[in-house]
Amino acid sequence: MRPSPTRTIWQIQRDVIYALLVREMKTRFGKWRLGYAWALLEPALHIMMLAAIFNFLKRDFYPGIPTTLFMLGGIAPFLFFSHCFYKGIAAVASNRGLFNYRQLRPFDAVLSRVLLEFSIYILCMITLLVLLAWFGIRVEFGDFLLLVEVNILFFFFCFGLSLALCVAGERYPESSKILPLIVRPLYFVSGVFFSLEQIPVEYHPYLIWNPLVHVIELTREGLYANYEGKFSNFKYYIFTSIGTLTLGLLIYRAHWRDLIRSQ
Repeated sequence: MRPSPTRTIWQIQRDVIYALLVREMKTRFGKWRLGYAWALLEPALHIMMLAAIFNFLKRDFYPGIPTTLFMLGGIAPFLFFSHCFYKGIAAVASNRGLFNYRQLRPFDAVLSRVLLEFSIYILCMITLLVLLAWFGIRVEFGDFLLLVEVNILFFFFCFGLSLALCVAGERYPESSKILPLIVRPLYFVSGVFFSLEQIPVEYHPYLIWNPLVHVIELTREGLYANYEGKFSNFKYYIFTSIGTLTLGLLIYRAHWRDLIRSQ
């Protein structure tokens, strides 16, 4: 009988992440009657609700871009951010029993959650753009390379933030009640349903400190050829994304053993 070949550390890591991804998918969508369709319905319902309100008010947000598409460029990125925020805080508590296995660490739990949310975010964007185009709601596509760069950096940003939040959520249990309160006001000041061009210039110095504003502005610039994110700052966005990832990794590195011992 031939002995089974020894797996490399990268193969083990791949299998761990895959197993966690499958587990997360079943946990998140298995309890819903609509199943995986809910991943598409959530942003679609947000968009339809806001589009209906602003169509009723007869307001057109940006020349040449239908309101529904304009909302999609803001709601989809924000939902990805908010899901990573909530999932990051609860990453250790939700997978506590699994850390008895030597191959699995809190880092893997956070990475699998962010990967799943990122995959859902990208698939939803593509599916909704195709569906809207099928219904005749379309615009000329913008800068695809910019869109790819923005989303890679957005993944880094959300992953770094989730790593820091997983430590905070476990070390300071009160933070799991307090930190989610930050997400709600961010919804109204991150450009989800407005462009910075529509905001008086005197308020820009306060809004542009928010990295989500630059994410949404640059996403719309990449998606729509006739959208120009005049007040977005790509260099600032690179700095905040890499900085957040670095900070999250350092915080996790300093506390990961405490996360294992706390079970």
